[in-house]
Amino acid sequence: MGARHPQDLIVKTGASKYDFIVACNLLVRTGIVKKPADAIRYIENNDVTVEGIIDNFINEVQQAKLEEAPSDVDL
Repeated sequence: MGARHPQDLIVKTGASKYDFIVACNLLVRTGIVKKPADAIRYIENNDVTVEGIIDNFINEVQQAKLEEAPSDVDL
C-alpha cells in the first residue's frame, strides 16, 4: 500500500522536507504530474529519488542554457 502520509514518504526517501517539496513542485511544473498529490504518488510508486528529480531538472536547465548560449569563441 505504501506511505499513508507525506511525512512517511519523506522519512522513507531520506530527503529533507524542503527538498521533497521542491521535487514535488518540479514534477508538477515540468508536466510529469498534474497535482502535488499526484507527485507524492509518483515518487512513492516509481523508483525515483528526490535528489534524482532535482538533479535531472538542474541538468535540463543547464543543457538548455548551453544550447542557447552564443558561440562567439573562435577555435
